[in-house]
Amino acid sequence: MGWRAGPLSAVTRRLKLGLMNFSHRLFLSFSGFALLLAAPAAAHADDALAERELTVHGFRSPSMGVELRDHALGFHVGLFPLIADDGLDGSRTTWFLKTGLTVYPVRFALGSRRPSGPFASVSLLQGLNNEWNVAESVSQGTAIHGELGFRWALGQGLDLRLGIGIAAGSEGRVIVHPTPGISWSTVL
Repeated sequence: MGWRAGPLSAVTRRLKLGLMNFSHRLFLSFSGFALLLAAPAAAHADDALAERELTVHGFRSPSMGVELRDHALGFHVGLFPLIADDGLDGSRTTWFLKTGLTVYPVRFALGSRRPSGPFASVSLLQGLNNEWNVAESVSQGTAIHGELGFRWALGQGLDLRLGIGIAAGSEGRVIVHPTPGISWSTVL
């Protein structure tokens, strides 16, 4: 059974275009909010966070990988698991390579010598398996990911994170999901 043109396919195309426009507007709004958060941080860096930090992320937020932070701006790279599509036997985890920038605009003490605070992140996702496999199709396997959350510095180097993420892929695919995380940081 092949693809056929007709009134239903025109409606489907309009719906997909509408979802793509919505996902792009959502991403642009998210990115604009992240830039607004970055402006105060760039204007005056807090002395308590005026150092470089290397963070190893053990679970999901922003990825399972590493981040290098200099003052209020961090660059991260790693693997990112996400339930992004359904298989024959239900939902399945899709793995992505994730690279991006994180902004830490405001910092304050919450019981440890290291500061805690909100963060905003914008990243590129490249699928490694399932329907998002970038090796099969660059356009189908690529997505933009935004995240807003809070980093809680528990002590010597342990951080907990909690946030919300939005992945916007091709053909109007949008996935909103929680982004918990645990990581270990050290000053460079």
